[in-house]
Amino acid sequence: MKTLLLFTVIAIPVFSSAQPTNASNFLEGGKTLIELIKVIKPQRTGLTPAPYQGPDSCSIKKIADISFRNKTDKVMVVSMYFRMGNAYEQQALSLRLSPSAQESLYDLRAGIYRYKMESDSSGQRILLHEGELKLAPCEKAVKDIKG
Repeated sequence: MKTLLLFTVIAIPVFSSAQPTNASNFLEGGKTLIELIKVIKPQRTGLTPAPYQGPDSCSIKKIADISFRNKTDKVMVVSMYFRMGNAYEQQALSLRLSPSAQESLYDLRAGIYRYKMESDSSGQRILLHEGELKLAPCEKAVKDIKG
């Protein structure tokens, strides 16, 4: 038994062909081709994808943001009314601003608003300023209230 096993171990490498087969030729050719492409093609390092240049969601939704800064030493109340044609909405968007504070309203419809700035001292509101402002889509407006 041992002699038969020894004979097969010695005989198999002697009788087998040392010439490469078609499959090994194909594999070696593929490896060579890949190495050649790696050498010729420049390395891609530090590439980032181009940023998306499509329309912004705020321009599609037609929304804007506005902030009010109270630079006075009084509590202020700001009320805003959206204009629809010649009339204004009945429901106001109101902010109560502490002294030296800033408050914001986000995702407002772009358009024309009427605003009132009132001083709220001792339970009485005193109208300080009234006017209109136009908010464009994607605008982030900041309005200062000075005393």
